[in-house]
Amino acid sequence: MISGKRKTIGVFLCKAYAVFDSIVFHMMEEKARELDYDIIFFSTVGYFASENEYDTQEKKMFSFAPLEKLDGILVAPDTYEIPGFRDALLNEIRSRAVCPVVTIRHFSHEFDCSFTEENNTIRPLIRHLLDDHHLTRIGFLAGYEGHPDSEMRLETFREEMAARNLPIDEGHDIFHGNMWYSCGQDAYRHYFLEQETPPQAIVCANDFMAVGLMRVLQGHHIRVPEDVIVTGYDNVPDITLECPTLTTVEQDFQTIVQRGIDELDRQIRAGGVRDRRQVRQMPVPGRLVLGESCGCGRRPVDQFLTISKERSIALETINSREVNMTYFTIETSAAESIQELHDALVKKQADTPMIRDFYLCLFEEKRNAAGERIFAEQMTDTACLVHLRRDGQDHGMPMISFPRTDLLPRMAEREDEPQVFYLTLLHQREFNYGYAMFHYTQGQIPTAFFQHWNVTLSGALRNIHNMEELHRLYEERRQSSITDMLTKLYNRRGLMEKVEPDWDRLCAEQENVAFISFDLDCLKEINDTWGHQAGDYAIRLLAEAIRRSMPRSAVCARLGGDEFLAFIPRISDSATLETVRRFDDTLNELNRKEDRSFQVEASRGAFTARLNAGTMLEECIHGSDQALYMNKEAHHEMRRRRRNDPG
Repeated sequence: MISGKRKTIGVFLCKAYAVFDSIVFHMMEEKARELDYDIIFFSTVGYFASENEYDTQEKKMFSFAPLEKLDGILVAPDTYEIPGFRDALLNEIRSRAVCPVVTIRHFSHEFDCSFTEENNTIRPLIRHLLDDHHLTRIGFLAGYEGHPDSEMRLETFREEMAARNLPIDEGHDIFHGNMWYSCGQDAYRHYFLEQETPPQAIVCANDFMAVGLMRVLQGHHIRVPEDVIVTGYDNVPDITLECPTLTTVEQDFQTIVQRGIDELDRQIRAGGVRDRRQVRQMPVPGRLVLGESCGCGRRPVDQFLTISKERSIALETINSREVNMTYFTIETSAAESIQELHDALVKKQADTPMIRDFYLCLFEEKRNAAGERIFAEQMTDTACLVHLRRDGQDHGMPMISFPRTDLLPRMAEREDEPQVFYLTLLHQREFNYGYAMFHYTQGQIPTAFFQHWNVTLSGALRNIHNMEELHRLYEERRQSSITDMLTKLYNRRGLMEKVEPDWDRLCAEQENVAFISFDLDCLKEINDTWGHQAGDYAIRLLAEAIRRSMPRSAVCARLGGDEFLAFIPRISDSATLETVRRFDDTLNELNRKEDRSFQVEASRGAFTARLNAGTMLEECIHGSDQALYMNKEAHHEMRRRRRNDPG
């Protein structure tokens, strides 16, 4: 798809199921249709301080994404909260991207950017507390240190306090949280237990920390706003049902995203070359929203009913998806091969009607000697499309190999419409198996459900690789148990394992078979004269002569020491004699090529039989042994005569 005629925009987001990310997804869908772009969301997950291996593996998305081949990049850097992620992504873009790049919801001196004007957006909120409420003791609950948006909001707070000559005790008035509900208890302890005089208000760097703090305050019977005012930032909907509605700041995400997309489109149509000298900064103002948490706002009369209905519907959806996820996990975890995984995906297809198209691509190693595909456990340059759902219908297992940087084979392109794909890597622990690409049905958006779905799919791929490894180890162990290590022919056990399963059928069909026994002549003399390495060489040479001269249908084995046996099914008496002559010629030819100080000589005896229901395998082997002994006695007599009559 990425190598087709339609231009492709890459969108980089972390946690593509938050309010902001949903707005981006909807607007990119609209713009794809309006402006005729293919869109790919390179989606990752990860939360600040989560410190788990799954999140760390998500960073490989940045090296995986084919930045060089994109026609435009839209990125929201501040959605990447894990330390190092934002820098890693931007460094990849700096070094590899040649197309226009626009950041959204993020101020930048390096890239064109559409962002909330932080200084002017939070300033009215702080002034409202200072001028309208006449407060003098205000705390600031910041995000983790280094969070760019939180740092700018904190700096504006310092400026407004300084403008009124209100001192700030950095150790008491400012506390760093984690931009999530969970820091509420620590913030309560800092402001209300470790200080003699609590603040009159606490300005929080986002709504989640504000609500987390208010919940803790309620548990300690501290009233908001009567005892302390709490404010937030972002105006996240539906998170304060059990708490006072927040006085907060609303960012105009719609305008931010709209301006970012329009600017990216303008640059692509102007030539599509990234201009590293000029940066266009597009600030977007926010809006002060007064709520109950400062006493100046009122909750809408019907808010409880409206939100309760919405949450009831959402809960029903979540419960249904949890059931679907349970059965999806059961089906996929039982898969022992890619074919079985495909079957499980087809079986559970009805549980994901919000997905129109689904492409499962696995990283592929070089094929083995038999030409079979080997799927990798790390990122490779080649991908293989192993499962395809298109227009809601199963399209089987295409098994099409293609360059990974194309993301999809050409057959995935659509001439009639642009496509919007949501791409996630499939990995577990240190292993990377491939990636999944989803095209949602119109109006649907990515949700946390599909992150869980992808994790389950990754686990299934891990199980398949484990099963394949177990099968490989078992086969290696089995082969070692039936193979002679010196000659690589079958051993006695291997011979029986190959012959016995077909013996009754051959007898029933009254087939003609041959057994040829071989025995190395003068092995003791070779060992005594030239050493045991020479003896091993002689055994290997004899084995090679047998291997080269026997027909493809033969089962050849070293029974022990210098004894060998070949079983040949469905062969005539004349063909058996020809095979024996071919062996003699082959052994002589190998001796000439090797040109050793000694000749490798062997006795052989052939026994042929037309089988019937009463024929015993052991009797046939005994027959070839008897023929061998006769041949061996003849060889002994010839050598004795040569010694007695050198002339």
